[in-house]
Amino acid sequence: GGFGGKVDVITEPIAALAAMKTGRPVKYIYSRAEEMQVSSPRGAWRLKYKDGVMKDGRIVARQITSYADAGAYNRHTPYAVTKHAANVAGPYTIPNVHIDAHCVFTNRTPSSAFRGFGVTMASFAIELQMDKIAATVGLDPWAIRFINAYRNGDVRPHRKVAEDVTFIETMQAAAKLAGHDLPENLLTMNSWDRNGGQHG
Repeated sequence: GGFGGKVDVITEPIAALAAMKTGRPVKYIYSRAEEMQVSSPRGAWRLKYKDGVMKDGRIVARQITSYADAGAYNRHTPYAVTKHAANVAGPYTIPNVHIDAHCVFTNRTPSSAFRGFGVTMASFAIELQMDKIAATVGLDPWAIRFINAYRNGDVRPHRKVAEDVTFIETMQAAAKLAGHDLPENLLTMNSWDRNGGQHG
């Protein structure tokens, strides 16, 4: 039932060996200095997004170049990059997606797993990009997300079919809770009918 810091097996062999040698239970606890020196941080990433966007706000193409900082040696960065690559479109339907993803060795502490594991970085960059697109084409940031939100049956870039999707309904609920009044065309959209509202 663990994740993140529990992925790497570092202290466990030390504690197990000490328990075997002493015949007693052993607990290994890092000092703050040890934690900073030998544990793993979340990996640093650099991403470049380039999108093809129609005047009505539909994203029709996305090209991404992504660099993941593995640190001085590799722990789990290739797996994080794989998850990252599968999520570079976010919860949006983009018919043409190309990604060049790279694991880069640097003179830094090796990175490891944290919640989101490669997806967090993609999500952050995606939502920044959505705001930039909205400003460029002159649309409300909410509208750009509704227009491009994937529907049930849409195929994601890694060829997985989106099922049980409720992204549009979730955004509608979030707007209501935030006190943001959506126009009627966004309120009538749903995750099953692509022809509803503005996305027709």
